Amino acid sequence: MEVTFWYGCNMVRHGDIIRASVALLEAIGIEARPAGGASYCCGTAKDAHLAAAEGMAVRTVEKFNAIGNDLVTWCPSCQIHMDHFMQHQAAPHFDVRHITEMLHANRERLATRLVHPIERRVMVHQHVGFREVPAANLVAGLLDLIPGIEVVPVDYEAPGHMCSAIARVPAAHADANRRTVDLAREHDVQTLVTVFHSCQRLLCGFAATEPFEVVNYVSLLARSMGLDFADEYGQWKQAVDDDDLTARIGADRIARAGEDFVRREILPELRAKPRR
Repeated sequence: MEVTFWYGCNMVRHGDIIRASVALLEAIGIEARPAGGASYCCGTAKDAHLAAAEGMAVRTVEKFNAIGNDLVTWCPSCQIHMDHFMQHQAAPHFDVRHITEMLHANRERLATRLVHPIERRVMVHQHVGFREVPAANLVAGLLDLIPGIEVVPVDYEAPGHMCSAIARVPAAHADANRRTVDLAREHDVQTLVTVFHSCQRLLCGFAATEPFEVVNYVSLLARSMGLDFADEYGQWKQAVDDDDLTARIGADRIARAGEDFVRREILPELRAKPRR
C-alpha cells in the first residue's frame, strides 16, 4: 500500500519526526511518500483572508488528487482544516486518516518490530481541542506495545489542539506548561511524551531544567525498533549560551544558511525557554 504522508508546514523543523514516522509506516507495510512545507500548505495561516485561503486549499487538494494516493496526516491543524474547509473548496479524490489511526489499526504488526525494551516511566502530554481523532489515547495504546514502558495515566488536557494554538496567549501557555511539569514531577516520570510537533518544539527545552526528557512518541517507537533519529532541535534548545548553541548547530550549517539570517531568525527562537 502506498500513501502520501502529509506532514504539514511547521514540522520541517523536525526532520527526525518525519523520518521516524515514515519508518513506522513502512514497518506496518505502508510505503509513505512525504509531502509538506509551503508547497502543500492547508491555508489555515490565511484564515483571515478567505480568497487566499481558498486558493491555497484548492491548490493543495488538486496536487494530492494528481498524486493519486490516500492521505495520512500528521498535523492536527491540517487535519481539521481538511475536514472543515479544504474539501469544500475542491473535491478530494482520496481518503484521509491520521497517522495515529493508521499505526493503531496495525498495532499487532507494529508490535512484532518493537523488540528493544525501553525502561521508562512516561506521561503523555495531551490537548483537549483535537476531537476529530482521539490521538492521545491512541498514542498511549501504542506506547503500551513497547517492552518496559509504563504509561502513567493523568487527568489533565491542556487547552487548544496543540501547544502552538495557545502559545500566542503567554499567560495561558505558561499556566498549561506549569500544570504539565507539576504532574510530571508528581508522578515521578522520566519521559514526557509529546503527540504533536509544536508541543515537542515548545516543551523540549524543559529537558535542560527538569528531571525528565521530552520525546515525541514516534521517536520512542522508532527507538524500540532499533532506530535512532537524533532530535537536533531539542539538543539546540538545551544549549547553555550562544557559543554553545552555535557550536551545536555547526559552523558549516550556519554558513550554508547565512550567518546573518541564522542570528536574526533562528537563534532567538532557539534561545527562548519554555514558559512557566
